[in-house]
Amino acid sequence: MEPLPLASSYEMGRFTLSHRIVLAPLTRSRSYGNIPQSQAILYYLQRATKGGLLIAEATGVSSDAQGMSLIPHTPGIWTKEQVEAWKPIVDAVHAKDGIFFCQIWHVGRASDLEQEPISSTNKPVEKNEDNYMDFPIPRRLAVEEIPDVINHFRMAARYAIDAGFDGVEIHGAHGFLLEQFMKDNANDRTDEYGGSLQNRCRFALEVVDAVASEVGSDSVGIRLSPYASYLSCYDSDPDALGVYMAQELDKRGILYCSAVEPEMIMVDGKMRIPHRLHDMRKAFRRTFMVGGGYGREEGNRAVADGYADMVVYGRLFLANPDLLKRFQLNAPLNKYDRSTFYTDDPVVGYTDYPFLDDCEATNAMGYSYLQLLMGASQRGEDRKGASTNNMESIPLLSPYNMGKFNLSHRIVLAPLTRSRSYGNLPQPHAMEYYSQRATKGGLLIAEATGVSSDAQGMSVIPHTPGIWTKEQVEAWKPIVDAVHAKGGIFFCQIWHVGRASDMEERPISSTDKPIQRTEENYFLNFSTPRSLTAEEIPDVINHFALAAKNALDAGFDGVEVHAANGFLLDQFMKDGVNNTRSDDYGGSLANRCRLALEVVDAVAAVAGAGRTGVRLSPFSRCLDCADSDPDSLAAHMARELGARGVLYLNVVEPEMVAAAGEGDQRLVIPHRLRGVREAFAGTLMAGGGYDREEGNWAVAGGYADLVVYGRLFLANPDLPARFRIGAALNGYDRATFYTADPVVGYTDYPFLDGGGEEAAAAAASSSGEEEGGV
Repeated sequence: MEPLPLASSYEMGRFTLSHRIVLAPLTRSRSYGNIPQSQAILYYLQRATKGGLLIAEATGVSSDAQGMSLIPHTPGIWTKEQVEAWKPIVDAVHAKDGIFFCQIWHVGRASDLEQEPISSTNKPVEKNEDNYMDFPIPRRLAVEEIPDVINHFRMAARYAIDAGFDGVEIHGAHGFLLEQFMKDNANDRTDEYGGSLQNRCRFALEVVDAVASEVGSDSVGIRLSPYASYLSCYDSDPDALGVYMAQELDKRGILYCSAVEPEMIMVDGKMRIPHRLHDMRKAFRRTFMVGGGYGREEGNRAVADGYADMVVYGRLFLANPDLLKRFQLNAPLNKYDRSTFYTDDPVVGYTDYPFLDDCEATNAMGYSYLQLLMGASQRGEDRKGASTNNMESIPLLSPYNMGKFNLSHRIVLAPLTRSRSYGNLPQPHAMEYYSQRATKGGLLIAEATGVSSDAQGMSVIPHTPGIWTKEQVEAWKPIVDAVHAKGGIFFCQIWHVGRASDMEERPISSTDKPIQRTEENYFLNFSTPRSLTAEEIPDVINHFALAAKNALDAGFDGVEVHAANGFLLDQFMKDGVNNTRSDDYGGSLANRCRLALEVVDAVAAVAGAGRTGVRLSPFSRCLDCADSDPDSLAAHMARELGARGVLYLNVVEPEMVAAAGEGDQRLVIPHRLRGVREAFAGTLMAGGGYDREEGNWAVAGGYADLVVYGRLFLANPDLPARFRIGAALNGYDRATFYTADPVVGYTDYPFLDGGGEEAAAAAASSSGEEEGGV
């Protein structure tokens, strides 16, 4: 076998590389909510080799650093949550003994997401065949603002190292912010950051200085594209720009410079690389990388001739995760699929490119990946003693497409009755409560919300919200806006309590039998209900339909029909309550389910099936409401709702039972929802007693798509973050569930960075209780 220059070893500062093939920082659009996702573990792990260098996709340094709506879901590294999300991905690369750098960027004016994106200029990106988007007019950065932007890069570099990256690459290329300052067609400034070549490069070099001072020059690289004209950003003398930057970077002793070749040109009927980087190579005496159009032959020649030390591969490495091996064997290459570059599918065009053979794919991932899935892999020897919680693959934190909604994780806030809506009006303090629990791409379900004045319930659980008046709709709007401001998805649960009331003289129901007074039923003297006549039922259905319309008018993303927990629709469905009717709404299973399904039909007609969910509890005996054959009830409703195409089905597990082992005192979830899963093809949510371990099991095994958390989410407003790092949980305070205090037991549960672990001791004893709430 002929010697392969690309496969030769190389010393890059303190890093010993086993080959010269580098993964380019490829924007992949799979970081929902700007948070790296668990599927990135596999993506980078597939491309990691012992002693191989990977550069992570462009990663934002601040909330306004992100870019284009056509290329969404780019990762960031300006928050602690993002740092924690990166850790298991970095650990995966290190488990294969790979070297991993994080590219940090700011897009500047190359954004249509900001009203006035910052830049060196107030000239927008020109709209042309290459840039066919309508970019807004940018705002020229004031001199006094520049230190703040520099500090964002510095802090991002620090966070990258905290996440475990081996170093950072500063993105000074491709028409983004730093290049907008460097190139004279974009930079029309007359201050110390404009005019001369030295002035135009000042900002980029100040960023380099700040980053190098924070993490060390031997952990810093930079990417430059002096010859490019991306995003209408070009220079009149790219040779001079390239050489000047190379000289200045060499003086600063940074680890490497990665330069992009000019666009390929036609030579003798073939597209060729111009090779214009010779002078930059001479000016920068440390590690010099090149990229742009390289194949196997061109890469080998560049290394063999000393034109470059390393070669950066983008699309070829994307489509061929085993690129090193293919180059070594001179094997055929997979073709890349351009149409999947910036889609948000967590598999297609991301981790599904084939290896040379199936066995090779398994070997390339290696046993370390299996360990990661089991949460057993540890960091390298230089990270001894560090926590390994982040090494787990966390199914609950994987993304999910629920109809038109792109969820960033599988953890759902249950609709928890909170008793803080005085006079049935949602209050301003609910803005903080829901906003605390909102995450970008996370689903929250609002507390049970009455569809009419007689839909409300028990005196011990007062102050429940409604949505039957214009005043209530207006009161909900700022609360919904607060969730949307965090990028959250918000559904409104609509309900009617039926006979579960001691506040109405004759509450309506399927029956005239009252709820029996027991310990579980709060020792309340429930009123004797009045059995609804068939002629009255359309009015009740209409109340649900109007409530759904009002919920959408308030800004909610959808509605959940409450058909569970012993309330009105459940009272019709279950034969333990509805056993005396002889009309179309009683007797057979199909008849007993008729009202619930007619409500769903009416709501879906208003909101659309794609915005309608249903909550069921077929196995529950809550509020003296039970069925003699809950499995049949569950399967029938699942089939009927599936036929209607509703968005999701939210099902409560049976009560927890004692574990099977002798002497085992644990309570466990019975897992009776498999029949529902088989009968319902839409999104299935499960709730009732789930913790982190059980939730991950349910998602990983396909038992459920999403898991609904009630009391744990109440007591831990940052529950996804705690689950991500395996942190201790706050214990909930049952005494404050239904009190009217606008703070205590409502918005005062601590976050991780606010003393959250101090209350965690109680979590162990409380986290096994049934979840789900009213």
